[in-house]
Amino acid sequence: IHGCWHLPEGAAKGTLLFLHGYKGYMDWGAWQPTAACFAQAGWRFLRINFTHNGTHPEHPSAFVDLPAFGANTHRKELDETLAVLMALREPAPAGLPNDTATGPLGVIGHSRGGGIACLAAREACVRLEQMGLEGVTHLITWAAVADFESRFPQGAALESWKESGTLEVINHRTRQRLHHDWNFWADFQVHQDRLHIESAVREFPGLCLVAHAQDDTAVDASHAQQLATWARQATLFLIEQGGHTFGAKEPWTLPHLPEELDVLYQTTLRFLEEGRADG
Repeated sequence: IHGCWHLPEGAAKGTLLFLHGYKGYMDWGAWQPTAACFAQAGWRFLRINFTHNGTHPEHPSAFVDLPAFGANTHRKELDETLAVLMALREPAPAGLPNDTATGPLGVIGHSRGGGIACLAAREACVRLEQMGLEGVTHLITWAAVADFESRFPQGAALESWKESGTLEVINHRTRQRLHHDWNFWADFQVHQDRLHIESAVREFPGLCLVAHAQDDTAVDASHAQQLATWARQATLFLIEQGGHTFGAKEPWTLPHLPEELDVLYQTTLRFLEEGRADG
């Protein structure tokens, strides 16, 4: 699993793991400067690439491994996130300056990564509690999906996918023709109970921030309303404009965050440090 740490200069307030979304990667758009902002504010921030997102460690910002993209599943991304969270909570040698085994641990997920974050946060808490270790304390979703099943093709399109074994999708930014193997759907069907976001959110014991832009055309803001309704300790933050990526685009070459993403960053930071999202 390829990742990148952003570390504060002094003592850390806690640790954050960031999960990118569908057709995304850890270096997409303004995610790197966003991570740097959290580190400057005193938080360890880890961005990762899922192993089957279509990129490669030697080309982390390009879709060069199309067979891997085709073979990806939700369960792969969940298992990888769990592996990272469990590793972060492993007891560290005494005196390690960046010990993540204790203290606040948050998972931030964008889009599909937000759904994966919901699943992983709950499952990691269960496993870590069984081991007598601290669990995930904060679940944060940015423009997240509230369920996976509704995102799949239906009817004739689903039957066509089954017959051909592949489903073609277009990456409109790169103009590449990508595909999903039939196992993407088949694996979800076999493991749909484990991949049920509503159940995970309802059972997550920590604090939850659900953030969404009301003009998001990729994932409707109603998904945020659902997530906030299900969570035990939820804070819902809706921003009027920003789209699916809160004003960011690829590539992002400006020296500052887009206005909407900066608002999201400030709101998330306030939530982490004060337990609230309002000013």
